[in-house]
Amino acid sequence: MIKFDKDVLRTLKTLEKEGFETYAAGECVRGQIMGEKVYDWDLLTKATLADLQRIFPDCQLLDEGKQSIRLDFTYEVPAKDEDKPVVIDGCIVDVRNFEGTIEEALKEMVFTVNAIADNPERTLVDPYGGRDDIRARLIRTVESCEEVFEKEPIHMLEAVRIAAELDFDLHKSIFEAIGNHWRVLLAQTDSGDVASVREEFENLLISDHAGKGLKMLTGTGLMAVILGEDVAGRMSMSDTNAFKTVCDNIDKTKPVRTRRLGLVYTAITKKRALAAIERLQFDKKTEEHLKDGVERIIDINFLNTDMEFKKFLFKYGNERYNYLHNLSKAMRIVYDQPSLKIESRNYMMKKIISGNEPVFVEDLVIDANDIMEAGITDSAEKAAELLEQVAALVHKNPANNHRDVLLKYAKKYSKNKLAAKTRYVKWVK
Repeated sequence: MIKFDKDVLRTLKTLEKEGFETYAAGECVRGQIMGEKVYDWDLLTKATLADLQRIFPDCQLLDEGKQSIRLDFTYEVPAKDEDKPVVIDGCIVDVRNFEGTIEEALKEMVFTVNAIADNPERTLVDPYGGRDDIRARLIRTVESCEEVFEKEPIHMLEAVRIAAELDFDLHKSIFEAIGNHWRVLLAQTDSGDVASVREEFENLLISDHAGKGLKMLTGTGLMAVILGEDVAGRMSMSDTNAFKTVCDNIDKTKPVRTRRLGLVYTAITKKRALAAIERLQFDKKTEEHLKDGVERIIDINFLNTDMEFKKFLFKYGNERYNYLHNLSKAMRIVYDQPSLKIESRNYMMKKIISGNEPVFVEDLVIDANDIMEAGITDSAEKAAELLEQVAALVHKNPANNHRDVLLKYAKKYSKNKLAAKTRYVKWVK
């Protein structure tokens, strides 16, 4: 028996009362069969968009072409402790029209485990054996997988992603079909059609069984779609061993999207990793983090002094540093590394925060206007450059954050380029 959320059941009964055949269908039914708590529900109904908007005047229009709406039944649950965050409960219900029979509509779900529908006042509809496949923990397609993958190659990657989410296995027919057709998806991705590939890969990585999914990508040939054939097919022994270690241990890390992406790309030789990152056309911020991971993850392990640590923070900023620091913590788990370097950085950061020590230009007691008013330069651009240079003084010693000291060195650096270039050097007598 499927246990319906009360708001979902009320919505379904309202549509039935209006004379429209309606079913819960897809992943929400699958989740209920597997005993999961479901928050996102999908209803298929004979009601048209006009009918839906009339019956539910406060609904959100999702897709006019697909005649779909959204009903939001979420609500806040007050926390017992004021220090704890507010919890959101309830559910989201997406309702869309279907034509023909419910069996025909379920065929569009592609995979048998999703092609199940239920209406407690009618019957549970499972025309393609989805419940049997759930019990067998297998991913199969409703129709011939060869035809499915030829028509929509992205379904190959979707099959692996679902298997990683559920800890299921691919049916033999699917495994073989992917082996026969992965180059079709490779060609699409090579041509720049990467959005759906990127989305499936990211969702796979944050699943509960991401390591299993990565191994499936490798075994089926789909890893070439993700990394590029040149990268995936020419890994060194070192790369292969590192990647295998990531596959074995990635599930031990927090399922944070950019962090797990970083674990994958840092397992590959730098030059190839950078090419693989550019291949999937991530958003600007994600790409910056991933390239930082490949190019600078080693650097943060050599921040041994307060000055070096502050210099790094100053150059790259807190956000980029925090990404690298958290990636380093994930790598420690994956590769079973000692935590000494991480603890050292934690100590230095705590010291900065607790002592309110200056790190950035904004922390200095002077600004660019002060430098110009002191007659050191009449160029705002040059004043900003000098301001960044004198920040080295407070990185060496927070006590240097005084107007006279900073202006004195701003004047010195404006006249002596060597002094400016060697400002982080500690001279020994």
